[in-house]
Amino acid sequence: MKYHDIIRTANSNLRKAKLRTFLTITAVVIGAFTLTMTNGVGDGIKSYVNTQLGNVGAKDSLFVTATNKSAAEKETDNGLTEYNPDRQKVTVQVNGPQGASYMTEKDVEKMEAIKGVTAVTRTYTIVPDYITASHKKFETQVDQYTDGFNIDLEAGRLVNNKADHEITIPMTYLQPLGLGTDANTALNKTVNLGFTDVAGQKFTKTATIVGVQRSSLVGSSGINASYSWVKDVYNQQTGIAGKPSEFAFLVARFNGNISTQEQEALKQRFTDAGYTAKTIQDQIGVVNQILNAVTIGLNIFGAIALLAASFGIINTLFMSVQERTREIGLMKALGMGRGKIFLLFSLEAILIGFWGSVIGIGLATLAGRAINSFASKGFLKSFDGFSLLAFPPRSLLLVVVIIVTIAFLAGSLPARRASKKDPIEALRYE
Repeated sequence: MKYHDIIRTANSNLRKAKLRTFLTITAVVIGAFTLTMTNGVGDGIKSYVNTQLGNVGAKDSLFVTATNKSAAEKETDNGLTEYNPDRQKVTVQVNGPQGASYMTEKDVEKMEAIKGVTAVTRTYTIVPDYITASHKKFETQVDQYTDGFNIDLEAGRLVNNKADHEITIPMTYLQPLGLGTDANTALNKTVNLGFTDVAGQKFTKTATIVGVQRSSLVGSSGINASYSWVKDVYNQQTGIAGKPSEFAFLVARFNGNISTQEQEALKQRFTDAGYTAKTIQDQIGVVNQILNAVTIGLNIFGAIALLAASFGIINTLFMSVQERTREIGLMKALGMGRGKIFLLFSLEAILIGFWGSVIGIGLATLAGRAINSFASKGFLKSFDGFSLLAFPPRSLLLVVVIIVTIAFLAGSLPARRASKKDPIEALRYE
């Protein structure tokens, strides 16, 4: 029997027991549907996060914070850290959390001397009381814009860090501030931000809107302001003459063309100097790890369904072997070898897995389109380009391969039993 005849015979055998084959394939369909949907959620979120990461840019930047424990500090067995009187720790800070470690100009000089660092950007933290464009006031947050970062804009442009009063605001700010619904109409409008200095005195600063930000899972949900404007507010808010500037974090620049190994070596030099340095990719990598863990957890449900389907395949083929015992004996008597008998029954299992996975993937794809359409008009309306479920061809192919492999393994036991039957005993079977 030629191989194409074996394939045709396997399909014909499945059609003979229509109901049994239908029920077995249905179990596989459920497993394939579940597996495709759970992977689709993970792929959809990761695709959006990776896209946003690509838009963020600044692949030549390290976010540097002070490491709370320096190399000279020793941690005891019970987790406590020995007191070091030489270690400076900010306990009262108008523009940041109490008890946090801040860096100064000495740290800037220290980082600039680290091999591989091309520049260090100072980042000032300011805390506004409110923002207003009319009579209503709203709470907000302000981030200092760093050159090289690409913020996804609905309209306008990024701020010029040398300008005194430029900011970008999120789309969600437009209506509450009375700036309408069209992002373009908000451009070049001015807003006022209120602050309180360390002496408790209130003051306001005016800023001009030069860009309107789209909503993003990765980007800032607040205002992005120019370096010059933020520094001016910081100096006025701290209000202490001669007080050295303190930074919650600094941005260290390096050559973006260096290899991954060289980047790791650079980060290690920061660690040795008593700092923690991370790239944007490092920070988003944590998100991807969480998403992978969630996806694996969801895939367990698909695995359970496939496990149940594999028992169905075993049962279906064992019954088929039992019913076709005389047929097996006849095929062997006519010269069909054990290998081809094994292939025939294994192929029936593979076909069950293949058709079940294809149908399950097809149903999942249709369901995913409907869910994406509903989500984009509902709870994901603010996130442009975010598809809750994504079905890249590579993932779909992987699902087919996994299910076909499981089906083959499930069918190998009854197929082996069929191939080992004695032809004389099989022909006598009633």
